[in-house]
Amino acid sequence: MNNIKNKKYFCYEIYKNIAVWSKNGTVRYTPCSYSGYELATTDEVNVSTVWNSQNHVYLKNLIEQDMPVPGCEKCYKEEEHGLISRRLNVIDLYEKYLQDSELDGTAPISLDYSVGNLCNLKCAICGPENSTAWNKDFIELFPENISQLSKFEKFNQIKLTDIDYLKNLKNIHFHGGGEPLLVSTHIELIEAIKQAKGLGDVHVLYNTNGSVTVPPQVLDLWSECKLVELYFSIDDVGKRFEYQRTGVSWDKLQKNVNWYIENMPVNHMFKINCTWSFLNLFYLDELVEWHNYNFSSNRLGDQVNLIFQTANNSTLNFSVDVITSKIYNALSKKFARYPQLLELINSIQIDDSMDFNNLWQEINKLDRIREEKFEILCPEFAQLLK
Repeated sequence: MNNIKNKKYFCYEIYKNIAVWSKNGTVRYTPCSYSGYELATTDEVNVSTVWNSQNHVYLKNLIEQDMPVPGCEKCYKEEEHGLISRRLNVIDLYEKYLQDSELDGTAPISLDYSVGNLCNLKCAICGPENSTAWNKDFIELFPENISQLSKFEKFNQIKLTDIDYLKNLKNIHFHGGGEPLLVSTHIELIEAIKQAKGLGDVHVLYNTNGSVTVPPQVLDLWSECKLVELYFSIDDVGKRFEYQRTGVSWDKLQKNVNWYIENMPVNHMFKINCTWSFLNLFYLDELVEWHNYNFSSNRLGDQVNLIFQTANNSTLNFSVDVITSKIYNALSKKFARYPQLLELINSIQIDDSMDFNNLWQEINKLDRIREEKFEILCPEFAQLLK
């Protein structure tokens, strides 16, 4: 089996992981939270059945035949441009942190677990399907589509109760939609694993917006795990951060980051996850500088990596597919000292016939309902976009 790892499209997640999403009583499964390939839907959580399904076998067969896997295009595109995709990033997870790289397991040892859509922020790149805080803005933006909000009512993840399955788990990734640290779902699952087998070999990862801290009992529970990682969603600095991650101030975010630096148990690591879009593309170097001078390591000296992830289309579309050579040249000059950012802009298609009328329509919609002004916050980039 190990020679499969040399295949071009090999990914550990297909052999080790499953993502579980539930909404309004229906459970959906994908190989990981980045994948667009649906393995199955069920009425109750039934990981074993999905793990042994024909769809899952089909994906493994594609890898063994050296063929690309449907739903994994995002990783492939990032890798074409020299970026570190999730597919590449998880190699260290299984080989170094978990030290479990065998591929013949009868059940997944890793779980991507969506906590639901409860969230206290209404990020510009998000929408009501992934944040309950977005509902009011959605109504103002699309009053003719109010009936759609019934699809976006608060929903929680259906609980895992299969003790035999819990005994296999070594890696849990809590993500949204919503903000995992606002709900008790993550605590309940970790405590269930503790009862099933203990936490000494369990790695736990959270995507968090950094808007809240946790009580002492959560820190105590985390201290029993092998490793706890917090990925802070930080896309920009200062007022521009507040524009993109509406609902928490930049000062509050920095205070909370410092609180975690001071209070986390020793078995922790941090990362910054930056989602890049037209709203922050021109200013990514300022985020890199903030990271370098304020949050480059934890209190134990472990490195805090800054990871860049492309924005997906949501309620409003700010994703970057095409730029003009004028914008590319300006960014190349501005990012000259940052190889990672140069790789990022080199992944963007250039087309000088491109106008940004649709983008400005989206920006103006957002500014109207939130009484903001992108042109004032981002004057240099606004000029280039015109």
